[in-house]
Amino acid sequence: MRRTKWFAVAVAVTVLGAVGCGADEPGTGEAATSASPRPEGTGPLTKAVVRADLDDSSAGANVPADEEFARGHEDARAGTPRSCSVALKARATDPGTDTDTATIDIARYEAVVRELRERAWRVQDRRVRKTPDGGTDYARMIFKQRGWTLFAEFMPLGENGMITLMASEDACMKKVGASVDQVA
Repeated sequence: MRRTKWFAVAVAVTVLGAVGCGADEPGTGEAATSASPRPEGTGPLTKAVVRADLDDSSAGANVPADEEFARGHEDARAGTPRSCSVALKARATDPGTDTDTATIDIARYEAVVRELRERAWRVQDRRVRKTPDGGTDYARMIFKQRGWTLFAEFMPLGENGMITLMASEDACMKKVGASVDQVA
């Protein structure tokens, strides 16, 4: 009799577990029918959601993204640190080639950071290095959210600067035996 109860409990747990599998993945379960790009819950975010967060934050701050840089991470060989990451780099284009491109400066970086925070990314660390005249020589924030670590960095380069967003899935990085600083 006792074995029968344990067997029934084991079967119930297995069935309930199987029903819940893949609910956060695109194209499966109830999450596939939801219109929201950000599934509710506490599990890790999908790479597609993180990609959308970076793209939407950049666009919301009127910061142009370098698609070639992002593609280098999306096309990475499986099992490498880059395969665990999503990246975005923004820098102003040459004058005369794109009249809508904004200057990449600390104000644009702060706008991107605000956009990320609106998407529930939580700041874990913040560093700013100032020049003797009070300008910003370097700024970096580290964010965390649902199984991901995101680095947002700003570096001035001459008259324009560069913003880099690099998000790595924590479990994937652990699996490939890498740390987030090995992704770039």
